[in-house]
Amino acid sequence: MTAVRTDTVDQLVLDRLDRSALPEAAANLLYAALLGPDEFAEALGGTAPTRPEPPPEPPQQPGEAEERKGTYLSSVEVTGFRGVGPTARLDLTPAPGLTIVTGRNGSGKSSFAEAVELALTGDNRRWSGRTQVWKDGWRNLHVTDDPTIVVQLGVEDHRNGATVRRQWPTGADLDAGRSSFQLHGRPRQSIAESGWQAPLELYRPFLSYAELGGLLSGRPSDMHDSLQSILGLERLVDLETMLKQARKAADGQRKAGAALLPALRDTLAAHPDARARAAEQALSDLGELALIGYADDVADDEVALPLRQLDALQLSARADLVTLLDGLRAAQARIEDLAGTPAEDARAVARLLQQALQHHRAHPDQACPVCGGRTLDDTWAAEARAEQQRLTTQAESLEAAHQQVRAGWAALRTWVPPLPAADVAGMAETVAAAKRWADAIAAQRLDELLAAHDTLEEALRSAQAAARTVITQRRQAWRPVVEQIWQYVAAEQASRQATANHAALQKAITWLRETGEEIRNQKLAPIADAATEIWNTLRQESNVELGGIRLAGTGTSRRVALDATVDGAACAALGVMSQGELHSLALALFLPRATMPESPFRFLLIDDPVQSMDPLKVYGLAQVLDRVARTRQVVVFTHDDRLPAAVRHLGLQARILTVSRLARSQVVVSDDKDGDPARRYLQDARAIAADDKLDEPVRVLVVCNQIRDALEFACHEAIRVRDFHAGRPIADTEADLAGAKSLHDALRLALLHGSRQTSDYQAALSSLDPAAPRVVRAANKGVHGQPAGGGLHALIDDAERVVRKLRPR
Repeated sequence: MTAVRTDTVDQLVLDRLDRSALPEAAANLLYAALLGPDEFAEALGGTAPTRPEPPPEPPQQPGEAEERKGTYLSSVEVTGFRGVGPTARLDLTPAPGLTIVTGRNGSGKSSFAEAVELALTGDNRRWSGRTQVWKDGWRNLHVTDDPTIVVQLGVEDHRNGATVRRQWPTGADLDAGRSSFQLHGRPRQSIAESGWQAPLELYRPFLSYAELGGLLSGRPSDMHDSLQSILGLERLVDLETMLKQARKAADGQRKAGAALLPALRDTLAAHPDARARAAEQALSDLGELALIGYADDVADDEVALPLRQLDALQLSARADLVTLLDGLRAAQARIEDLAGTPAEDARAVARLLQQALQHHRAHPDQACPVCGGRTLDDTWAAEARAEQQRLTTQAESLEAAHQQVRAGWAALRTWVPPLPAADVAGMAETVAAAKRWADAIAAQRLDELLAAHDTLEEALRSAQAAARTVITQRRQAWRPVVEQIWQYVAAEQASRQATANHAALQKAITWLRETGEEIRNQKLAPIADAATEIWNTLRQESNVELGGIRLAGTGTSRRVALDATVDGAACAALGVMSQGELHSLALALFLPRATMPESPFRFLLIDDPVQSMDPLKVYGLAQVLDRVARTRQVVVFTHDDRLPAAVRHLGLQARILTVSRLARSQVVVSDDKDGDPARRYLQDARAIAADDKLDEPVRVLVVCNQIRDALEFACHEAIRVRDFHAGRPIADTEADLAGAKSLHDALRLALLHGSRQTSDYQAALSSLDPAAPRVVRAANKGVHGQPAGGGLHALIDDAERVVRKLRPR
């Protein structure tokens, strides 16, 4: 018995099917569809399937336990890929927790995220499905070594974890790279062999900014199909597709027989064969019609039967006839030889002697009772017995000759079988030759028989050849009709079965759609609840409240239905949300999927989730990530300092790593223990100031920009912390920051709550640090192409001191 698949969807369908009131034909088709294509095809042909039964749990195979263990990222080592030139390494803690990897645009931080995705999946959503230009430049231009990606994984219950390595042959293009997976102490294998290929598709642990926007802005069916795959609901699609394809085929077959019938009627009416008449009468009885068309031979009608009989007629061998005639002549010669001899009376005399011998045995030594002469003694008896034997032999020889003559003529009279009344060329000659044979027999003209036989045999061969020609012609003329009959019978049988199947399939499809909607809602409920909870945290002060999340529609109209209310009024979520809200919603849908218990991946890599989010949602994002990080390793890449700031303000636990890119694509990762981007900007400024290969104007421009960025961040941080602890609404604080268009505005806001009094501002700036006015003036001049004055290193020293004093305590 074929077993039903062990996934939950099959079992849910089966349980409901057992309780349904579906007609037997429709239920049988659904049972068969659950069993598989072969059983379904048999059911369409009329074979009733057996009810599927769950198979016993298979024994655990070696390696299966490892596949179910939680897997974390331990480190990522990249060489010559994207923005990373010489080998750079990002070390992570392989355990639950939040890690924020920061760095300005172009620092190379996203290259680490893309490297992990490419190594594990063989693709990258950054360029997947796009033109070749998106893939160009994947090799770093500052190194000549072959690109290499090495991802170290921490695996629960495995001391040394596993390694995923992706390498490229020298000079190969992007698609030529190959990834290998190796659990420590085990043989190296491909990602597919590791059992991760399907989980990587179902529980994809990567989310880039491009994907974040694409989750909701792509085709509605994409997210629908994605969620269906996660929940195993694509099985419902497979079942419905199987039923619908069968219904379409049945619909096309329903009239196939009727379409062939007129042509068959015309063919039968025009055909002279007797079977054509019988077939015309049997058109409504497919069984009888099939029997008529089954034999590809000539019908036994009044024309064909004599032809078949003539073709089958055989004369005995001429040699046998010669032997028969020779025997007959010999017998006749013996009869003639014995004619007029005592042989003709020998049998009677022998009988008389037999009677005399009997009398002698009863009355020995008496005189002959007939003649009264000789005494019938022993001597006489011996002589009589000898004479009796002689006479008997003579009589038997004559009788044998007569018997042979009688048998010979009898054989000759049946030597030629009756000729059928076939109307073919050569038949008249055959009949005439048969008559000459019969006449010779009747007249017992023995010497004419051999010649008559030869003549008959020659004429018969000619007539039989003609008969076979006619038979072949009739067979050839009938064969197309046979094929047409078979074609019609097969089509009409299929049409009648298809008509019954079509009705049953329609009922089965309707039932499966209704049942599928129940199952989808049941399976989606946990993800929908989790997504709603995440959205409620992310949305902060948004007036959009998320309602139900449903998988709706079928075929080309399938979509994820996202219900919402705006200030209590019902609406469709996607139509009223801002870009930031859409990104938050997409993240809310991504996280439950990526953190399902069935996933072997205990890590999430999220690249640039903060873009388009307003400040309040950044705080919500920090809270959501902190919650997820309690059970998952969450690694977030961002160039936006608002997320680290929100983590610090909310007092959340997070490790902050900083990625910097030096000359010739040298990428450095440092542990930013205090999470101060201002310090990072100034470190970058020092690296630029020390690069004597840069032109002086370029160095001044870049260094002054970095100093300005450090001062502005320090101001923003001070303002946010001050207002946050003062209980001021975050939206008001962010509105003030958005209104600060220059470095002077930011400093006024930080030092004087935005006062525009120039004297107060200059006094406050000098009070902060005597070098502060000079640092601000030099930085502003430098970014506009004017000499900054003094040495760059000294300017950076002063800027560090000013930033340190601006930082909130």
